[in-house]
Amino acid sequence: MKKLTYFFASALLVLAIGFGTVAMTSATSPNKKLIKIKNTTDFNIDEIYISPNDEAHWGSDILDPNEILTPGEVITLEVDCGEWDVKLVAEDNSECIVQDVDICAAAQWNITADCGK
Repeated sequence: MKKLTYFFASALLVLAIGFGTVAMTSATSPNKKLIKIKNTTDFNIDEIYISPNDEAHWGSDILDPNEILTPGEVITLEVDCGEWDVKLVAEDNSECIVQDVDICAAAQWNITADCGK
């Protein structure tokens, strides 16, 4: 299983699933879904990885090589439905892993920072 790391400098990064709506294209198959990922933090997200929850390794970063998800920015991604693990890497190289995300449960994921207060 993937190593769990839950720190983003002094803030804990939480992947919050927001139940919004997203336009589905007719080309999207029934087991695929378009989701939006929004960075609602005040820091950049440099890398995002998703992996089936039964895999022991991560795939490629879903962001383009020079792409950064800046605060307030939203990206749209087509994914296969199922349970996935999600790994986020912040600008300071700290990372957060959220396991067993039902990827088709929502149309939007909101990345939020919780300072643990």
